[in-house]
Amino acid sequence: MAQAHPVLLVLLLFLSPTAVSSSKRIQPKFSAIFYFGDSVLDTGNNNHLPTVAVANHVPYGRDFPGKKPTGRFSNGRLIPDLLNEKLQLKEFSPPFLDTRLSNNDMVTGVNFASAGSGLDDQTSQLSNTLPMSKQVDLFKDYLLRLRNIVGDKEASRIIASSLIFISSGTNDFSHYYRSSKKRKMDIGDYQDLVLRMVQVHVKELYDLGGRQFCLAGLPPFGCTPIQITLSRDPDRACVDEQNWDAQVYNSKLQKLLTTLQGSLHGSRIVYLDAYRALMEILENPAKYGNVFC
Repeated sequence: MAQAHPVLLVLLLFLSPTAVSSSKRIQPKFSAIFYFGDSVLDTGNNNHLPTVAVANHVPYGRDFPGKKPTGRFSNGRLIPDLLNEKLQLKEFSPPFLDTRLSNNDMVTGVNFASAGSGLDDQTSQLSNTLPMSKQVDLFKDYLLRLRNIVGDKEASRIIASSLIFISSGTNDFSHYYRSSKKRKMDIGDYQDLVLRMVQVHVKELYDLGGRQFCLAGLPPFGCTPIQITLSRDPDRACVDEQNWDAQVYNSKLQKLLTTLQGSLHGSRIVYLDAYRALMEILENPAKYGNVFC
């Protein structure tokens, strides 16, 4: 498998076949990017919420510019940072929209993601974070402000030519499902329940004007430190059952997205294989600077 950064992968997936094969690779132009999801995308929104799910303390941020924790659940930058930089977009988060959004800030990356959240509203209740439904509500508030600033026609153009990036669902399975009464529900049935929520939210964002979507699948969350620790495996191996659950869900998600694109006229929906991307790093750490031990 060739080394490909997730940010570059997203860009290439949105190129036409002709552009990809051309010697001059054309960078796609988005009027804006809207991020929805969990800690994979949250660049600090939880700092403004009464939640314990925050990363504004050490050791987070040690490789971030300034070497300070910012609320990112990472030692450094996240995909929104890299993608916004690649496309030269400014980034805003919901708490700052009232004071910072202006006519000069229409080319933006607006981040609604909240660490610890999920597609299932009850997942976010565990940590008092913003579920996907609330993130979409904040997006609606943003649209009202956008229309007041640039007018209905221009606002519709901006939304239609933007990229809607969604990475959510991991916490639904790794935290809520495994620690609640939902565990009585068959895992396959719960997957289908979460997928219905995906369908509802994508359709809702489409009805609000979105046309270009990138949805990330679940990562191998059985390989995350917390799941390995909870498994009490003395060998500290990945939890195969959980990784299998992620793969089954991802297979269902890909089928759903194909169906959705066919039913939502004019939409472009891309699936991002987060599972394969992370497993590539875990299995070949030397290719990525031995960042994992």
